[in-house]
Amino acid sequence: MASLPELKLKKQIIRKMSENKPILHPKKNKKEKINVEFIYKSFVDNIESVHLYFKKFGSLAIGEDETIISEKEKFHKEFLSELTSDLEKLKEEKENDVIQDYDSEKIFRKFAGKINKKNKISPKNFEILSRSSFLMLNNYFEYLLTDLLTYYYNKFKSSLNEKEFKLSLKELNEYETIEEVNKFLILKEVETILVEKTFDQLLSHFEEKLTISLERDLINWDKIIEFRERRHLIVHNSSIVNKKYISRTKNPFNFKIGEIIHIDNTYFINALKEFKLAGQLLLFNCWGNWDKENIDSALYEIMIQTFEDLKVKNYETVIKTCKYSEKITARNEQQEDIIFRVNINKAIALKKLKNNAELSKTLKNIQVGTASPIFKIAFQILNDNHNGLIDNFKKAIILDEINIDYYLEWPIFDFVRDNEELHFELLETFKNN
Repeated sequence: MASLPELKLKKQIIRKMSENKPILHPKKNKKEKINVEFIYKSFVDNIESVHLYFKKFGSLAIGEDETIISEKEKFHKEFLSELTSDLEKLKEEKENDVIQDYDSEKIFRKFAGKINKKNKISPKNFEILSRSSFLMLNNYFEYLLTDLLTYYYNKFKSSLNEKEFKLSLKELNEYETIEEVNKFLILKEVETILVEKTFDQLLSHFEEKLTISLERDLINWDKIIEFRERRHLIVHNSSIVNKKYISRTKNPFNFKIGEIIHIDNTYFINALKEFKLAGQLLLFNCWGNWDKENIDSALYEIMIQTFEDLKVKNYETVIKTCKYSEKITARNEQQEDIIFRVNINKAIALKKLKNNAELSKTLKNIQVGTASPIFKIAFQILNDNHNGLIDNFKKAIILDEINIDYYLEWPIFDFVRDNEELHFELLETFKNN
């Protein structure tokens, strides 16, 4: 069962959805159609916003913590130096039997006062920032599941035809149309699902009731479960490990009961990548099942996301997303072109990771015989074949397939920019064409 704060949060989310107000983009045009694509873009925007927030303020938080630590070290050093000096003077006065300006009681009062005046701020800025960012990641993933359930039951109302609902006359009189009553009953159903089901049961609901694959070969749901349980520790148990956490997660980090958990940079980035991958693949499956008429847009987003992940060096995420796309059969030329580009992105990621065996297999499935010059260039670079590369660059420039900005941005050109001589020749090509 979910906790009371979680139930309140879930009810607020569902209530907003029932009012036809997009919960993640409240400033959007109210008339904008809500579909899986809309939910997808909201989710991606939210994940990227959390990442930006974490990157922007993370270094500032670390800087503040380092300043606090430095000031404390300086204080302790000066404190110890002054205390040692006073004790030495006290010793000298006692040995010389003179009037004691430095008796032990005065020294104690003097330094006790200094300690009390010392700023007791702890270096926990980064810890606070990382925990808040981590909580936002968890919340946005939960919002995603809520959005998808609400959208499904509103679009496929017949799926609840056999469901029995209790509705009082008072409740019925609150609505003017059957459509309003339908929305209210769907609201109650989604609320019941979220309140009564554990996370495992909620996943099973997507898989068994909504026939949405969880892509268990690509998504590490055990990690997602651990992220959620760690979130529960932060919110409900002062970040202290308890028996419930250990039993539900199988304790992959070998924590002991009573130990305090932390969210460091590496852990947060891993959580962000796993949440993003899980959310995207879940969304793509819902997109393909519920909004089939808009499948071209889904494929386009797969291409865009693999490219964006390449730029930020999330190569493992690129490979998993591309492996997902291999399950899709192209139904027209546009889809074939997009899948072709996705395969190129996969090959780039494999080359970056120096996975030569898998790269070789992937390149065998890429045919560039009739492809445009830009893709022949990509294929040559991926195969470390630079013969005729300059000529293909000239053709691509003439056809307006590439410009200097594109050359400096696309990750595949990292492999030739590292070659100083070749890089210079290619730059000259842009100048002369």
